[in-house]
Amino acid sequence: MTEELKRRINNIVQIGTITEVKSAEGLALARVNILERVTDFLPVFLWANDFVKVWMPIRVGQQVAVLAPFGNGNGGLILPSIYNKGCKEPNGANDENVVIEFAKGVRIESDGKNININAPKDINVTCDNANVNCTTTNITCDTSTITSKTINNGDVTINGNLLLNGNLTMAGGSSGSGKAKLNGDLEVSGVISDVKGDLTNHTHDTTDGATAEAR
Repeated sequence: MTEELKRRINNIVQIGTITEVKSAEGLALARVNILERVTDFLPVFLWANDFVKVWMPIRVGQQVAVLAPFGNGNGGLILPSIYNKGCKEPNGANDENVVIEFAKGVRIESDGKNININAPKDINVTCDNANVNCTTTNITCDTSTITSKTINNGDVTINGNLLLNGNLTMAGGSSGSGKAKLNGDLEVSGVISDVKGDLTNHTHDTTDGATAEAR
């Protein structure tokens, strides 16, 4: 076996550290320090085709493997990434969990049955239609704002005060208990009743002996 062949075999798979990247330019290219020798810019292995593309920026100092199929150290491919003393496995890593953890605090974890998403700031979803099918939905927050025309096909229970800044139109019956306060006009195109009966169509005697008719 010649020395040149030995060198090429040794170059097929090597471990090194990223020294320079072009992630800021949107390019999956980086240079690697391998045994004090810095490679040219090499492509970083990521999922990429015309069906799906995954972008994950590579970082300076990251430990990687360099695969050079023909033994040419400057013509290889970077395979990220390798856990090491400076880059430990995330909390919750075990033989069942899948964990995706970002440097700025976002964390996605699943045990195969449940999915937990923790984001220190915003989660934004944009789509034409969103469908959620579940048995129970629990929402806990300081303030909830919905900007839309809303249709609720079912009963609604409000355990608290209701402030209505606008008109209220009811088609059907209405009942309740407690106290209602109305600051404004009340317009009714039906009958108003209380515990004593019909307030709209009732009649009563006046002090002069006549009978007051309903309007």
